[in-house]
Amino acid sequence: MSRHREPGRPPRPAAPWSRGPGRRPIILPAGACLAWDLWNFRTLFPDAGGDELLAVKRDQDAILAREREALARLWSGDQVLLSPGRDYLAARPELATGITVSLHTGPYQLLAEPWLDAGLEPLILLNQRALPRFRETVEPLSRRLGHSRRVGWAAVGEPGFMRAVMTAARDGRPVLAYLDGNSGEDGATGTRERGLRYELPGRAILVRTGLARLACRLGCPLHRVALRWDAGRVAWDGAPSLAPGLRDDPDAVTRELFDWAFGVIRARPAQWQYWAMLRESSACFTAARLDDSRPSPVLLDETRSAFLACCDRASGSVRLVLDHEIEVWSGDVLADLTTDRFYPAAGLAEEDLTILRVGQPTLGELREHHGDTWLRFHGLRLCLLGIARLGG
Repeated sequence: MSRHREPGRPPRPAAPWSRGPGRRPIILPAGACLAWDLWNFRTLFPDAGGDELLAVKRDQDAILAREREALARLWSGDQVLLSPGRDYLAARPELATGITVSLHTGPYQLLAEPWLDAGLEPLILLNQRALPRFRETVEPLSRRLGHSRRVGWAAVGEPGFMRAVMTAARDGRPVLAYLDGNSGEDGATGTRERGLRYELPGRAILVRTGLARLACRLGCPLHRVALRWDAGRVAWDGAPSLAPGLRDDPDAVTRELFDWAFGVIRARPAQWQYWAMLRESSACFTAARLDDSRPSPVLLDETRSAFLACCDRASGSVRLVLDHEIEVWSGDVLADLTTDRFYPAAGLAEEDLTILRVGQPTLGELREHHGDTWLRFHGLRLCLLGIARLGG
């Protein structure tokens, strides 16, 4: 059977352990994957153990299977799945204008459909990475359903995106945004370095305030809506709309939005498809808090001398042994799972670690695979951090 997807057909929903909505699962060693997921899970449930995490994963798998069946029926012409959203909007005419804030929960890809069905032209605000994926999902389905209107798109960081959002809001067009996208023009790194600190039960994260600042500036209502699967049907849940103005504090509005968001997520954790958001925005990953401690000058010189001597004279017999479970996060954080410590990645990439995980390569094999510069910098640094050691 061909693995190619039918042109225009929406992609499969995200797997529970993928890094974001609509992405393929990342293949990791089972222990490392569970360790990271549990570390992440404890951001919201600090006392959770492996059993609680695995129970949520089983629920995610069951929801994913039902979701694929339901979306297949929708693509085949069965529109029963869309009725709850259309009824929800019809009962709340105020949602025809202002900013509707939602989450990556349940069938979040269907968020825009009720507005299109009502003959409106919603503008979806999202980050640049997500734009192609959303277009690939929303536009073909909209054409198949015969909507007379089209979705507008505003990708954060593209020229004129803020003007487009402000114009839509002032003209009374509905603006739809995913709060947990949490990515401004400078991405996850910018969020971690300049975001608003938000305390969760297990650890602090950093969040963006842009939506709240925009709403306060325009005096624009913020409507809160989340979708979820309920026994193969779509349920729409909401909270009272907020009405921020120029005198309101955007930070306070942001905290109120995220209080609602994480209340929704904690109530039904298996419905959330963007757990990577917590990892990417963890406050412990900010540059100022990353652990870049070094050993004493004497030990530093001794380790460096011994390592370089082995590189020069015994690279064919001395091996680099990885003692800790490690991963590179967001391209700039080296995370030590074994000790729960975090360091600057300093240019180390996640794919660089594969050769260390699958065996105990000699220094010569590492040089052949990565190059001499990589070996003398990253190989030595892993030893200095106590993550790896030289062995026979």
